[in-house]
Amino acid sequence: MLTPRVVVWPMLVVLLGAAAPEQPRVPRERKLVVRAEEATTLQLLRVAPGTVTTVVFNEDILPASVDTKSLAPLFGQLKVYPGVMVLRPTVAMPESSRPLLTVRFAGEDAPRQVSFLLVTDPKEVDTVVEVSRHALSAEDLGEELSLLRGRCAAAEAGLATLRAQCAQTGLAGAVLTGALGPEPVSMERALAAVETPGLEVKRSALLYRHVRTRLMAFTLRNASSAAPWVPGVGRLIQLGPDEKAGQVIQREIPVRMLEARLQPGASGQVVLEWHMPQDLDPQALYVLEVWNQEGDRSVRWKGLSL
Repeated sequence: MLTPRVVVWPMLVVLLGAAAPEQPRVPRERKLVVRAEEATTLQLLRVAPGTVTTVVFNEDILPASVDTKSLAPLFGQLKVYPGVMVLRPTVAMPESSRPLLTVRFAGEDAPRQVSFLLVTDPKEVDTVVEVSRHALSAEDLGEELSLLRGRCAAAEAGLATLRAQCAQTGLAGAVLTGALGPEPVSMERALAAVETPGLEVKRSALLYRHVRTRLMAFTLRNASSAAPWVPGVGRLIQLGPDEKAGQVIQREIPVRMLEARLQPGASGQVVLEWHMPQDLDPQALYVLEVWNQEGDRSVRWKGLSL
């Protein structure tokens, strides 16, 4: 006997429209080591509604240090004992403002506390977390402090040398810092630049050579109708026999300016400095590209002899 169609359709609707059952979260047991140098690091604690999470400490904690009042609306059970903490949420932890639970250890050793960021993971839940405090005694802290003082003294000595070098300016400073040696320095005017719309190289660029160091200096003007030009990087490419771009010699040459950016209608001095690798063909020609930070506006010189 056939089932009437009036009965079949409601049955199909029920079968097709039934929601898939929610997959249970996988319970996890974890071990966590808290070290003195990681005292400010937040530790994730995955909790879920209706599931009990037990946090066991290898050293005593101070139950009064846990702010149970602010967390009470989220938990049906929140018990803190000298060595154990038991949590059972009634709701999922809010995503917008995840609760923070801070526990202080008893005693004066470091780390003094551990902080948990409470989250609800749709797939996993922490049922047991063992927290081991890797404590440092006062003597250990004293040794670490002595080491840090030694490192700070060494760093300060290095900074003093750098400050002294930075104070040396001009040709005298170049000689004193070793940037300029007895080898000759040559200078020539580069070929005319190829510019993208909105950029103009005023006058000729100057190319300096000293041993393997090269320096290109030029004045760049940004059109009044253009967006600000923020210096990016330069790129040096060796040309092949057919004058097509070949090997990239320098991929990221720093582009230096006194200004942070060229505003519309402004001009500024631009300098690039790089070192030429050894064993390059002395007769080779190169392309030098100077890009802005966004990589969409540049000036370039083709056919440079370096």
